[in-house]
Parts: sequence; structure tokens; C-alpha cells
Amino acid sequence: MPIIRRRALPILLALVLAVIALPITAGARPGRRPHPDVRFATFNVSLFRAERGELVADLRAGDEQARTVAEIVQLQRPDVLLVNEFDYDRRGQAVRLFGDRYLGVSQGGRAPIRYPYRTAFRSNTGVASGFDLNNDGVIGTSGRAYGDDAFGFGEFPGQYAFAIYSRYPIATEAIRTFQHFRWADMPGALLPDDPDTPAPADWYSP
Repeated sequence: MPIIRRRALPILLALVLAVIALPITAGARPGRRPHPDVRFATFNVSLFRAERGELVADLRAGDEQARTVAEIVQLQRPDVLLVNEFDYDRRGQAVRLFGDRYLGVSQGGRAPIRYPYRTAFRSNTGVASGFDLNNDGVIGTSGRAYGDDAFGFGEFPGQYAFAIYSRYPIATEAIRTFQHFRWADMPGALLPDDPDTPAPADWYSP
């Protein structure tokens, strides 16, 4: 796993962390105190590992990559943070450890940032499809072959997932998922083609 070095911080800040200041004062009624601006950020943190449970173990032991990621977040200080490529575990241990031991602790002299609300999400990555999705004639059962035939590439369920950290309550009951929505059902979906046959858009069997 490559480590993100501190000298790369300016590049990462410019290219990786996208922060948007979104005013939410438009709906304020006259005479009422307006809401503050809310800063949203999305960050591909690449905190994924090769084996299930490995990220939790690394975060417990102390991880330099996670410290560098946390320092960038502490510098930008978004109110709501979406972290991508962050391994999912059903007990939420990785999300809790990263929030408490990295974001909530000063990194490189930056002020800690605390998010009282955080949610980890299941994803399609690493979930076995039971089909030969890469069309190599075999349904993969382990390693990269398994990942190629998963609903989303991943060598175990939850690899490359995502999580949200927020200073404000998350309306979990209103969360919608499109995890089971088939791309083929998307209006105007462009389906992959098998170049070895004359039929169009026939990479997958009917």
C-alpha cells in the first residue's frame, strides 16, 4: 500500500479534495436568524486493504496514510465529508476508529475536527454476482477473478466502499439506495458489446 507523503499535500489539496461552500440561507424567513453556510467535501482516501478486517487492524495499530488523510481534512474542515474507497465493516469499526483516532486527534499541528454523526454504507463492490461478468468463461471464486465477476469490483464484500462524516444529524430514514437497480434498466443505457459477434450490445447473455 503506497503511503501519501506530506510533500504531496499541496497537490492532493488541489486535485483530490473538492470542497463546496453551499449556502442554505435562501429558505430563511424574514426576522429569523439565517442558517450558516455548510461546506461539503468528497475525498477519495484510498483507505482500502487486500483482506477483510485489515483496515480495522491498521487503524488500531496506527496508520501513516490515515494520518495524512486526516491532516488534509483538518486543513479544509468541511462540515459534511464523503470518504470514498473506505472498506466497509458491518460493525462500523473502521469509521469509528478513523473518526476518533485520526480526525479527532491533531495531525501535523492542525486542529482536530470532530464529526458526531457518521454512517458507513454497504456497496456492490466485492458482492458475488454468481455470473461470468468479465466473459472469460469462468465464474471467479477468489482474488482478482472473483472481483471481476462481482457486482462491483472488489475481492471481498465492502472493499472500496464509502462513508459519511457530518457535523449535523444524518436523516438515515430518508437515505435511498440504487444498489439493486440494474444498469440495463436505465433509460438510454449503453451496454457493452462483444466485438467477436455481429450482434450489438451483447457482452452479457440475455
